[in-house]
Amino acid sequence: MVAKSTRYKYYQPNKKDLKDEYGDCVIRALCKVTGKEWLEVFDELIPYVREVQANPNAPQVYSKYLEDQGFKWVGIKAQKGKSRPTVATMYKVFPKGTCIIRVAHHVVAMVDGVYYDTWDSGGKSVYGYYVKE
Repeated sequence: MVAKSTRYKYYQPNKKDLKDEYGDCVIRALCKVTGKEWLEVFDELIPYVREVQANPNAPQVYSKYLEDQGFKWVGIKAQKGKSRPTVATMYKVFPKGTCIIRVAHHVVAMVDGVYYDTWDSGGKSVYGYYVKE
């Protein structure tokens, strides 16, 4: 069994998802980094969803939304012989401030070195993150 990270905090802004089953990680993370309510973020994503014709969790959708909100993408390249940072170790890369971390098929919000999710995703390898410019 993997130990729970002390940098993880449970976060669920979707008041209708009582069992954490909705798969709305993008909206949850955006709520955390923008301070907006779940329905407000959902409604703001609709024009992007229509333009791209993909669901809100598609990187093409949330990347454009984040760009328009003043975020920039910082990619983390895999280096031969080295492991990528994990969500739990991202505080070493990004100790202060607010970002959205992208891992395989998931995104996670991080604020001042603490990551927020409905489950402890700390062991996931990081592909990059969005940070407010």
